Amino acid sequence: MESTETLDLTMFKLKQGTSSDTSVKTLARYYQDGIINLRPSYQRNEVINRKKASGLIESAILGIPLPPLYLFKDNDGKLEVIDGQQRLITFLGFLGRLTDMKTKLNGFSLTGLTILKNLNGKSFENDHFKFSLNEKILDFTIKTFTFEEEKGFEPTLKYEIFERLNKNPFPIKPNSFELWNCIYLSDFTRMIKEIAKTDDFNYGISRRSPDSLDLRMDNENDILRYMTLLGNYDKLKDRNDLPKSMMLLEVESHFLHKTPLSDIDLIKKDFLKILRKTRLLFGTSNVIGQLVNDKALRKTVYPNLTLMDVLLVTISDEDEKFIMKYRDELLKIITDFFKEEDNRAIIQNSKRGNARITNPYSDRVEYLKSKTFDIIRERYGVQKSKRINIRDLSLVDKLMEKQNGICPYCKNQIKPNDKYEIDHIQSVDDFGSNDELNLALLHEICNREKSNKKIIME
Repeated sequence: MESTETLDLTMFKLKQGTSSDTSVKTLARYYQDGIINLRPSYQRNEVINRKKASGLIESAILGIPLPPLYLFKDNDGKLEVIDGQQRLITFLGFLGRLTDMKTKLNGFSLTGLTILKNLNGKSFENDHFKFSLNEKILDFTIKTFTFEEEKGFEPTLKYEIFERLNKNPFPIKPNSFELWNCIYLSDFTRMIKEIAKTDDFNYGISRRSPDSLDLRMDNENDILRYMTLLGNYDKLKDRNDLPKSMMLLEVESHFLHKTPLSDIDLIKKDFLKILRKTRLLFGTSNVIGQLVNDKALRKTVYPNLTLMDVLLVTISDEDEKFIMKYRDELLKIITDFFKEEDNRAIIQNSKRGNARITNPYSDRVEYLKSKTFDIIRERYGVQKSKRINIRDLSLVDKLMEKQNGICPYCKNQIKPNDKYEIDHIQSVDDFGSNDELNLALLHEICNREKSNKKIIME
């Protein structure tokens, strides 16, 4: 099990809110001074009844601790109740402080008490309270967590906290997307949640039934895992596992650097393309799951993480049109590959006899490629396209000279300060090669505009 000592917890402390013991007297003053909003728009209506409210007052008199309050403090110093509205309404109502609010509890009399039965039927105006108990209630303290915008807490996160406290009765998993989404909410985490709703994910590679209720954000956690692996493969290829600390860094980095939405869209587009290719080849996640299913009686099997790691890295580097054209043969050769127990063990880093196979990612990916995709390529003489190094200045100079400094798309000159990109004349999807003869230098904006259109060279 991975140690959490490698995780940098400083950001957690910054965002998780400050804790204090706040007296009912202080909370009442906040309300009277207009500092605290008991009923923000996302809050529930009043649901507590007089009997339950009476029980809270009895607990306060007896000194029994109550569940904490969760507050949000904006840059103007105003407070909102995220969770604890019913408790505050109970105390302020009993003390008669809610004269300007529509409520059944303002100045209510106690009822249904089981311990302090002599107080049933009494209100804050009764002599018992006037001379001693009201002050006891005012001095009663409630544990309060305050999330402050001034300290970097994103205001929209209050909705996430409200929903989690009121709809999910289970504690948040440590070191998971479920937790990091609360702390590092950003366009990156929102993008992951959008992908988790797509058919290509739910029916293509999800480890859950598409109809199941994912309360713990397991799907989002898997997507983050795959994105972290794919985006940092050069750093991870010599490892045999993916540390959660790197997943945390991925989320934290996008949060701290406020990654532009345009860059987030490119990350999303690239990942959805991999999902599309995966679904094109396998159809459904059950087909992938069956590849490593050792029990024939199990009709529905969802893929495991180690299998998906290797498959997604492999497929990410393959051409979509190649998969489309040869998908039947590819699926057959991949299925036959996984029928061999040794192959399954190598790809999944699983036990084989008394030995533990711990091959790094690169070995597993190359092994799968050599036994499947590469065989089909060799069978039909299809050349594998490699990625272009767009920072290769010698290649840029050669292309600039070949084109006489002219962009082949807009036919205008590429000036020294212009942003430019290298692209294929015949696209990779159409099995275009990376040979210099099949490359051209274009303005960056021209390359974006032309998309997958063929470049016409003159």
